[in-house]
Amino acid sequence: MTRLALALMTSMLLAACSGGSSTSSVSSEVLLKDVFPTSGDALAWSLKATNATELKTYFEKAVTAADKVQIIPLAVPAVAVPVASALGAPSTTSTSATITPSQTMLQEAGVDEADLVKADATYVYSIDPLPNNGGRSLLNRQKLSNNSSSPNLTPSDSYKLGFSKGVDGTSLYLDADRNQIAAIGTQSAGWLYSTMPAKDWFVPTSWRNGATEILMVNAPASGSLKQTRQIKLSGHLIGSRRIGATLYMVLRSYPQVLSADSFALKATDYLPTISIDGAAEQPLVDPASCFLQSGNVSSSADVITLVAIGLATDKHLHTARCFTGGTEAFYMSEQSIYLATTRTSYSMSGTVPQYAAQTSTDIHKFALQGLNMDYRGSGNVKGHLGFDQKRKSFRMGEFNGALHVITETRTSWFFPIMVAVPVATPIAGGAPIPPVLAITQVAPIITNESSESPGKLSVLQEKLGTLALVGELPNAKRPEPLGKPGERLYASRLMGNKGYLVTYRLTDPLYVLDLADPTDPKVAGSLEVSGYSDYLFPLNENLLLGVGKDATTDGTVGDGRMAWYQGVKVALIDISQPSKPIEADRLIIGKRGTDATVLQDHHGIAIQITNGQAKVAMPVKVHQTPTPYTYGMPSDYYAFTRNEAAKFEINLSQKKFIAKNSLPSSLKSERWIGNDRSLIYLDQVHYYQDGAWISASW
Repeated sequence: MTRLALALMTSMLLAACSGGSSTSSVSSEVLLKDVFPTSGDALAWSLKATNATELKTYFEKAVTAADKVQIIPLAVPAVAVPVASALGAPSTTSTSATITPSQTMLQEAGVDEADLVKADATYVYSIDPLPNNGGRSLLNRQKLSNNSSSPNLTPSDSYKLGFSKGVDGTSLYLDADRNQIAAIGTQSAGWLYSTMPAKDWFVPTSWRNGATEILMVNAPASGSLKQTRQIKLSGHLIGSRRIGATLYMVLRSYPQVLSADSFALKATDYLPTISIDGAAEQPLVDPASCFLQSGNVSSSADVITLVAIGLATDKHLHTARCFTGGTEAFYMSEQSIYLATTRTSYSMSGTVPQYAAQTSTDIHKFALQGLNMDYRGSGNVKGHLGFDQKRKSFRMGEFNGALHVITETRTSWFFPIMVAVPVATPIAGGAPIPPVLAITQVAPIITNESSESPGKLSVLQEKLGTLALVGELPNAKRPEPLGKPGERLYASRLMGNKGYLVTYRLTDPLYVLDLADPTDPKVAGSLEVSGYSDYLFPLNENLLLGVGKDATTDGTVGDGRMAWYQGVKVALIDISQPSKPIEADRLIIGKRGTDATVLQDHHGIAIQITNGQAKVAMPVKVHQTPTPYTYGMPSDYYAFTRNEAAKFEINLSQKKFIAKNSLPSSLKSERWIGNDRSLIYLDQVHYYQDGAWISASW
């Protein structure tokens, strides 16, 4: 068979699987490049439309006898759940000019994300823990004050959310245009998605028994909070987003079937279910709206379900699509949702993943328009999305229909194996050092460390029913690596025609990427400074705010390989000349051991920009109290001092920080601050301490 014939046959098959993508008249060489965007067979990662018969056959083979549990097959009542028509509910935007508080920090403007705290121009809403470890299911509403000299929040009303037994609240959406709250709750069989052991991504039983609930609550400007709808979905929540009047959710589930006689089962018995306001469970998704991916590395009976729920009407409307296999990360723009799956299984190395040497990542694209979710194609990129689950979505970004993906190829978070030999005597002749704090002499074992670029940029575009690789960095024309050998990826941000990438070992090389031409991405400039940034926040087109850790070296191997992490570092990066980015200013908070909520969750920072000035507040756990084992070394770890909401201002024209007095926590003891938040309104700051509030004038 000729290359042309092979290319044409393959492209026609892929177009048929993609749901109708058009093709164009191009040469055989281009066809082969498009159909096979990376090494391997594109069919391995493409999704194939299916039907009830094929889907049932797949599940009968994929669900092994060892996986089966004794559960009665689903009985579907005669009355079906209303499903939306082809036209989705319209999205509206607020026309109010009222000054509002700082809002949840989002990866993409216009794509809302759920959080513990939401606010409009009048009220602050929070989903709080019940007293005595009663779970997080108390919805509180408090009124903002317009008087900066009296900034305290005034309790308005509270409502105990009606989650099912075993389901715990996790976050909120505020649909201010319709005066309603969507409260999200999950039951995850004893683990949380954000802390799930990486090895369990490829263990089918990890995905049983999941439950996700959405409680709709009416929140009138005057009147009491009132629950109006309860939506129960079977499956673990991978994540959610909201665009206007549509709530999008991504679920992962594993069939809970059990009948020795598989002939008694239907395809819908293997799929997740939905229940509205306590009614009998019904299929969440129609088998005809599903896809098979036989080449998914998680080739078990796992099911990924995309759900779109209409928020604009009292009548429940939803649509759903599903595909077999697993997914572990997703990114969503206003036009598309992309779901990513590591192609090779990975195991645990300590508390982080250990990836295979030749791993790659499958990516599936669905176009969004209200309740419509149209499969557009799949692609594959070399490498993986990193070691931190919460940062994986930031490795992707869409611009003019092209998806930019940042991956890395190093297999382990840890650096090459070291031999640690305890020092016999304490440094500086101090008191005996406890073994856990003993300074060690570290000798590296010679390893064949990869000389590949630590970061890799891939650009995917729709072509012939696939997501074809149309550009990448490094490449033959532009071979300069993104980062130095042995460095790890930290912060990444892909925004429009620009990208920002931080790698780190001793210093923080920040790369500015020019993404204007999808076929020829390039490094516009780079910057090296001490420490690193974990998250990047755009303040305007010329300034980035970076939050991470400072670092210093003592000439030995540190926990940053050649440096020791120090206090929390806040950097102001001038990108007005992309070829010459500059660190315009910096702040260091606390000593080694200090942590900030935003380093665990990008929602843990509040930024409000008005009149050429940015106000920033973020919860911080400060460590700066010396211990008996503090010797003035970079490796010294300081004891807990206090929790606080750190505050500072940024003059956007002068590009300078203006430090402000922090707001001390009202809870004095050391505690986990991952659920803390801050809110800025007028000249006020409000500090949420996982259920408790403290307020002050700015």
